[in-house]
Amino acid sequence: MIVYEESLFNKTYIFKNRFHAGKQLSELVSKRLDLRDFSILAIPAGGVPVGYEMAKYLGLKLRLILVSKILFPWTTEAGFGAISMYGVVRINEDVVDYFGLKEEVIRKQVEECRRKIEKRQKIIEKISRKFFEYDEQNAILVDDGLASGFTMLVAIESARKFFEKIFVAVPTASLKAIDLIRIRCDGIFCANLRDFYPYAVADAYQEWHDVSEEEMLGLLEEYVKSTPY
Repeated sequence: MIVYEESLFNKTYIFKNRFHAGKQLSELVSKRLDLRDFSILAIPAGGVPVGYEMAKYLGLKLRLILVSKILFPWTTEAGFGAISMYGVVRINEDVVDYFGLKEEVIRKQVEECRRKIEKRQKIIEKISRKFFEYDEQNAILVDDGLASGFTMLVAIESARKFFEKIFVAVPTASLKAIDLIRIRCDGIFCANLRDFYPYAVADAYQEWHDVSEEEMLGLLEEYVKSTPY
């Protein structure tokens, strides 16, 4: 099942920000899913504002799953795979071959990614360990968008250890990314689907910035203070 807004197909700059995107995505999801025994499972950092808004709007618990891109050593943006807090690793072999990455470089970047995830988990657990307690049977996996889909692929594989049904909900995605994950999950909700190249998640948002650690932690603290759980 793939659900998207036909009126937003191939459009750009349609969401004011991640919170606005979370509200629109919530409306898309609530019309088609019985949300009993579901939780929102957000991927930090960019997925936290979207997931925060969805959890509030839908009255669901906000939970987190830590997944991070394995970055090229020469950039803080692009990656050649992804790794999760539960040890699931996916390497994009085509990209590795194209750039001729050596084994020692790959190992070094994977270890850096692991350390980043471990550090982030410890910081979040100081706010509340409940963000990593998965009490419901089913989950809605949330991020702010899918470009390649590799990060979400790792998130789905990791979440399968804990949840019976997994639906993916993202404000925007490339058709290529949707094709990569469609058989791995139970359904996909995407408000803004695009099938043209080049694709950038940022192009769906009027206001775009990388979500900082401080901003993400502030939202999680606010969630804990305002939500009885």
